[in-house]
Amino acid sequence: MSIQAAIFLLLMGALQGVLFVLLLIQKKLYRNGYVFLLLYLGVFLLQLIFKLMNKIWLMDNLSAFYSVTHYLLLLSGPLAFLFTKELVLQKGFKPASLIHFLPFISVAILVSITPYGTIPLFIIRPLLNPDIRLTILLLSICFYHISALAILRHAYLSIEKPADRNVLLKPWLRNFLQLSLIVCCITAFALYLLYTHYPKGYEYRYGFLGLSFFMYWISYSALKQPSLFLVLKGYDIPAERSPALLTIHRQVKKYSSSNLPESEKKRIREELESIMKKEKLYLDPELTIDMLTEKISCSRHALSQVLNESIQQTFYNYINTHRIEEAKRILSSEQIKVYKISSVAYDSGFNSLSTFNDVFKKMTGLTPSGFRDEVHSSGQKQRI
Repeated sequence: MSIQAAIFLLLMGALQGVLFVLLLIQKKLYRNGYVFLLLYLGVFLLQLIFKLMNKIWLMDNLSAFYSVTHYLLLLSGPLAFLFTKELVLQKGFKPASLIHFLPFISVAILVSITPYGTIPLFIIRPLLNPDIRLTILLLSICFYHISALAILRHAYLSIEKPADRNVLLKPWLRNFLQLSLIVCCITAFALYLLYTHYPKGYEYRYGFLGLSFFMYWISYSALKQPSLFLVLKGYDIPAERSPALLTIHRQVKKYSSSNLPESEKKRIREELESIMKKEKLYLDPELTIDMLTEKISCSRHALSQVLNESIQQTFYNYINTHRIEEAKRILSSEQIKVYKISSVAYDSGFNSLSTFNDVFKKMTGLTPSGFRDEVHSSGQKQRI
């Protein structure tokens, strides 16, 4: 692979990262912890941008800043850790968490003022040593990523009710941390080799391609499972959304001429119930019947027949039923007092607050706020 090809791939990765960050900001994705994901991606973007810039120009014009870029990976571990912690534990951000950024801030200050001779050489020399720098980066990367994986594992093992597990988020977050650990370590070694072999060793620049591919993997995840980046807990979201997909109620069709075997009907129904229970696909506001048929490996006609004959519901009513049950579960929890009704709507898979209110009242006879008040007042009476 030529240097030009490597630069092109790095540039494409940077552009993809910029577009994805802008998308998350445009969608107002400020759910617990997601601000750390935005900052994490920002660190990767800076790494890619500085590898595309002319090294001689940086050393001549921004020498202090250029030295700091070698320690940018000190931010990757803490950001991945805080992203996981806030997303899984949902305890909210605390100012004390800023202590995780203290190593980078300290190093950045020391390295930045070195050219002005205000720091004794014996203090700054270890930070400029490539072997010590590599060791510091690897220790930080491994410590924070392993800690994040431990939080993820402990949190999901400690949950007693499988229904409370965010089955969409768990595998993605685990894969994210594992890939992040690998990519960050490769980047740290690439920085080390480029520094120690300068002005030769341009082939080590290829190590930064992992950053580009990681950017594309995250973007692919957002396209494949949009629910990962759409569910918003605990924040009030404007009700003005695009018209909901779940407002069409089709007339039940008759399947008198169908030759679908009973065994196939049973298989489809069992797989449908299993998938909805384990994967909670109804939480995806973009879910369609075609997406469901892919999961079950059957035709659209066969799935519609099973829904109408065996379950006696249309696809839209069936999905709405699951979503309302999820909403009732959330509304019955103690934490609901700090959440907005609009957050419950989007956490249940609806993409419209008005549709959520209409469907909820139709299925339960109560408004969401009325249901919440009734559940908590009953709970208080029982405790008394």
